[in-house]
Amino acid sequence: MNSIYLIKSLTNMHVGSGDINIDIIDNKVQKDVTTKFPVIHSSSLKGALREHFEDKWGKQDEKIEYIFGKEGDNGAAGNYSFFEAHILTLPQRSNVKPYFNVTSPSIIKKFIETLKIFDKNNEKLKELEKFYEEIKNIDEAIVFDRRIKEEIYLEDIKAKKKENIDVPSIFEDLAIVPDKYFSEIELPVIARNALDDKGTSKNLWYEEIVPKEATFFFPMIQNEQYSLEFENILQEDIIQFGANKSIGYGFCKIRKV
Repeated sequence: MNSIYLIKSLTNMHVGSGDINIDIIDNKVQKDVTTKFPVIHSSSLKGALREHFEDKWGKQDEKIEYIFGKEGDNGAAGNYSFFEAHILTLPQRSNVKPYFNVTSPSIIKKFIETLKIFDKNNEKLKELEKFYEEIKNIDEAIVFDRRIKEEIYLEDIKAKKKENIDVPSIFEDLAIVPDKYFSEIELPVIARNALDDKGTSKNLWYEEIVPKEATFFFPMIQNEQYSLEFENILQEDIIQFGANKSIGYGFCKIRKV
């Protein structure tokens, strides 16, 4: 059974790349090697889900090994397959509302291609394909909120309002920008400070984050066994991805497309 899921970040997220950097940002998030867009690598995604389900069921529960496989170098593979999570939307501030959920034509195209491979009978596919045909050649930022009367800006670029395009139902407060603009969106960087046992500042470093309200999508191949129980927990619980759990990073909700 193949499914596509959306991950919505409820808090800021840092799923670290682990790379050694020589620029001002010490800790960067994981990026796609081709597009340089934020991703969650499949190993990180599977690891976070395994940790959550071990807390839920217990490490020794037979379902853990069946779904995720045995741990260790000689461990057997699990019966579920987890794939990389790609960015779908990023929040961008606006003059008319706190933010819009911004994406680009190439990302919509990637989303459609993923659905065709893993879930070709999905009822959302036709409306997504129709939407893509209407926005694939845009050369300016566009939004779709019919209620807005004044000029609209996303960060520092002016956006045009489109009222004759039906936005797929999986999106809220959507804005589309050209691929070039999306690729130039910079993720927030937060200064972090380590304190010694006396409360004295010991070290200052800078950490890149994916902001809250960002959305990713990922496919998963599930065996029928345990799928209903797994599915219920996956979509009902708040699941944490990446580092800095103790300061509230990485808490997310997952839902099926």
